[in-house]
Amino acid sequence: MNSNNLEKQKDKVLNSFKEKKFQEVIVEGENLLKERQNDAQLLFILGLASINLQNFVGAESYFEKLILFKKTAENFYTLGNIQKKLKKTNQAVTSFNEAIKLNPNFSEAFNNLGSTLKSLNKYDEAIINYKKSINLNKNNVEACYNLASLYFLLEKYIEALDYYKNIINLKARNEEICEKYTICLSKTGKKNEIKDFVPKVITKYPSNRNLNNLLGQSLLALNFHKEGLSYIRKGAGFLQLDEKGVNLLK
Repeated sequence: MNSNNLEKQKDKVLNSFKEKKFQEVIVEGENLLKERQNDAQLLFILGLASINLQNFVGAESYFEKLILFKKTAENFYTLGNIQKKLKKTNQAVTSFNEAIKLNPNFSEAFNNLGSTLKSLNKYDEAIINYKKSINLNKNNVEACYNLASLYFLLEKYIEALDYYKNIINLKARNEEICEKYTICLSKTGKKNEIKDFVPKVITKYPSNRNLNNLLGQSLLALNFHKEGLSYIRKGAGFLQLDEKGVNLLK
């Protein structure tokens, strides 16, 4: 096939990718790859198309071929993520480390390396890499969440508290984060902080029993007995009488 025809075929593959016709990309791209085995852009597009098709085995193959002659931090990072999906954890660790060697400021690679090490129960190494990720990017919510969750798992509530607070300050809170942050406050004896924080979020998550119960306990300890008992009843799912009658709190 002459060079003009090859370029036209490649343009067709690229257009199919832009139109999100990923299966066509694979069929057309594979035919073209027979003629252009070392075309980095083509291998990259085929790899991305395979990812979109949830064909991670195929994606791994394309990126492994690509890395043979185009070793970039981004390519190793993508390969590591694919290997994580395939539960090839040791290979993923190697790929993320290669990405970091090529780009020592790659915050996302440190974060994903941390997650992979955590899955191998290498908690101390995971913590080190999560911290490196956060040091490189203070706004990396995912790394803050991963580190907070690991500290929480290890029952290191003081350490977890700081990173849950970072997430909340970055306005990335959700019900789980609010609940675990409150548990950390409770475990570290910060009753006044619970009294100040939980009422602001409980209107959004009124049926969360943990939030109700922890707020109630803190209010009781701070001598706000009536309010404390009210929240403890909600946390326990007791019957409540309101203007609409008797309701069982969920």
